[in-house]
Amino acid sequence: MRLGIHVSIAGGMAKMAETAVSLGCESVQIFSRSPRGGKAKDLSLPDVEKMKSIMAEHDIWPLVVHIPYFVNLASSSPDTRSYSIDVLVEDLQRTETLGGRYLVTHIGHKRKDEPPESPDALAGVYSSIEEALKRYTGPVKILLENTVGMGQEIGFSFEALGALVKSFPEERLGACLDTAHAFGAGYDWTAPEGVRKILTDFDDRVGLSRLGAMHLNDSKGTLGARMDRHAHIGQGNLGEDVFRAILHCPLLPPDLPGLLETPIDDHGDDLCNMKKIRALRG
Repeated sequence: MRLGIHVSIAGGMAKMAETAVSLGCESVQIFSRSPRGGKAKDLSLPDVEKMKSIMAEHDIWPLVVHIPYFVNLASSSPDTRSYSIDVLVEDLQRTETLGGRYLVTHIGHKRKDEPPESPDALAGVYSSIEEALKRYTGPVKILLENTVGMGQEIGFSFEALGALVKSFPEERLGACLDTAHAFGAGYDWTAPEGVRKILTDFDDRVGLSRLGAMHLNDSKGTLGARMDRHAHIGQGNLGEDVFRAILHCPLLPPDLPGLLETPIDDHGDDLCNMKKIRALRG
């Protein structure tokens, strides 16, 4: 597994790459814009080229971009859905400019009066992705990330995730598996043979061939609590043994990006988490 972490782009893309080098990243994830909203700033091509040069020199790949949190591909509001599709297309184009391979997106939120994993909401996601992929025909692949199922989130079950992923060609749409989200949704990594069982279930429902990246996050929430609060590696309810088992699981390809989205409570936390995950890999 190619280990990396989510790195801030404050100060530019080249500075981000330098930070990734200092953390010992083998892959890296970023936002290409503010995750909270507003118009995206234009990318500086000289800055992007410098970033690419630094990453190539230090063999950091792939670059994974995460879409902003406000995107809701399942929205029943025509305006919200249209804006979300526009952002998805724009971020696909920005990811291509940056030389990224994958764009990760959360699946979306249903209405309060709809059932869990609402068929109507999932159909809305399908329609949104279909429209986006008609407008963007480049090489960047969308990865749908499993959710924890908090509030009105959809896409927390492997069945729902797989139904969407398998509806599109493999070269255009895949999945990103978040360990903390799966645990919060009720998938027990800590059970005997839990890692193998979960990955086998994922393979049956979604397909490991569709897995483009993993988010390696420990969890402050308990099993099935539907609480999305990440913890430092080995300090949450998953624990070191789970991550060691994931990192050594033969079901996963050796070049799969394993990306940390761990909290930053103190200066140096990113480096500590990267050192911990590398030590668990051995």
